[in-house]
Amino acid sequence: MYTVLLNIIEVILALYGYILIAVAIISWIPDLESTQVGHWLHRLTEPYLAVFRRIIPPLRVGGIMLDLSYIVALVAYFFIRQGVLAVLVNLLVRINS
Repeated sequence: MYTVLLNIIEVILALYGYILIAVAIISWIPDLESTQVGHWLHRLTEPYLAVFRRIIPPLRVGGIMLDLSYIVALVAYFFIRQGVLAVLVNLLVRINS
């Protein structure tokens, strides 16, 4: 029972990671950002990415704006994901003991 719950949480967290990567790629292609899927993905990820945008503002390099917050947000996400899964596994081990 608990392993099924852990697997579901792991899949949800993995999907969110893929969505974050998709949003980063979509941000390079303005035509994709304006689609319905682009808006939907943006709404899913903006609360998380906004935290990093407040800390790391976009940089202007020449005439190009670089948003490094995506990179930091993705790295942080993978650490958070591993931490959450480790805590859940630890809890399940204690429950089953």
